[in-house]
Amino acid sequence: MIYAKCIRESQIAKSASEFQKRQNEENHVYCIGQTTVSKNGFDILYCVPLNFIYDCLKYGRYIAIIDADDDSLEYPYKSSYMGLQRCTSEQLVINIMDSQDEQTIDYIFNEVGNADLVHDGYVHTLPDNIQKYFRKKQENC
Repeated sequence: MIYAKCIRESQIAKSASEFQKRQNEENHVYCIGQTTVSKNGFDILYCVPLNFIYDCLKYGRYIAIIDADDDSLEYPYKSSYMGLQRCTSEQLVINIMDSQDEQTIDYIFNEVGNADLVHDGYVHTLPDNIQKYFRKKQENC
């Protein structure tokens, strides 16, 4: 199972050197190939199963794919991600994607494998053309 989290554009570093320079910022910074670490050891970094990622868009437009070991091969059938979050003190970022990109939607539906499991929580906040694309994927998968 793949885990992910939503982040804001301001939290994205474009290079490893930028990532290192920005470690003292108030919010956590994320960069592909880098490990984001809890600021003070007390704050927790959350991520959710990929099929729930559109329920989390209120936290940011961009989706960070997190390297979280999980032997489970099936995404959960639940109405909410509550109780399914992964809570860690560090997160290795595998990729960062734009939630408003058709390729991101394709990736999510392909990885989850069952359109019935992909939640559409905040899809209504996306541009109309992306909402339509998402709905089409829901119907055709």
